[in-house]
Amino acid sequence: MARPPDPAIRKRLLDLAIDYVLTHGMADLSLRPLAKALKTNARMLVYHFGSREELMRQILEGLREREDARIQAWFKKNRGGTLPEFLRWYWQRMSAPRARPALRLIFELYALALRDPEGYTGVLNDPLAYWRKLAGRADGQANAIRENSGAEATLLLAATRGLLFDLCATEDRRRVSRAMKLLAALLEQRPRNS
Repeated sequence: MARPPDPAIRKRLLDLAIDYVLTHGMADLSLRPLAKALKTNARMLVYHFGSREELMRQILEGLREREDARIQAWFKKNRGGTLPEFLRWYWQRMSAPRARPALRLIFELYALALRDPEGYTGVLNDPLAYWRKLAGRADGQANAIRENSGAEATLLLAATRGLLFDLCATEDRRRVSRAMKLLAALLEQRPRNS
């Protein structure tokens, strides 16, 4: 009887795989070069993850968990923080040069998911649900679904995604950051309970 995969080894390999795709991207990811970079072999990756597709899903989930942990830490530290305050913090972190590999990966994943939605489950739809939750939490209404929360989340997702894409495409951080500051200022003027 085969021994079940060791969860500690699986977690270590997943963490290393996440770091690898942040640097190298995901479009041409194949098991052999990945395994070599992780100092293992393709057979061991299949042993721990079942298939390339499952490893890809686990990498995506791991990326989401890392980002969510950072966001949740901000909310914990800034209880009662407003949506404009959150956006300013989020922008400062995501527009920093060290975040560029993660941004490139995010847009690479969007492109891959547009071609193969089933292969990249959640990439296209999950961000809207997440921004809806963030918008409510930032306004102190974590459990409330406001009348305009879907439209507001759509606007926030589209604006931040568009600004981050513009930053990646043009590298004009000054101009794009001014646009994000304008968005935050506009949000400060909206009624909080709408």
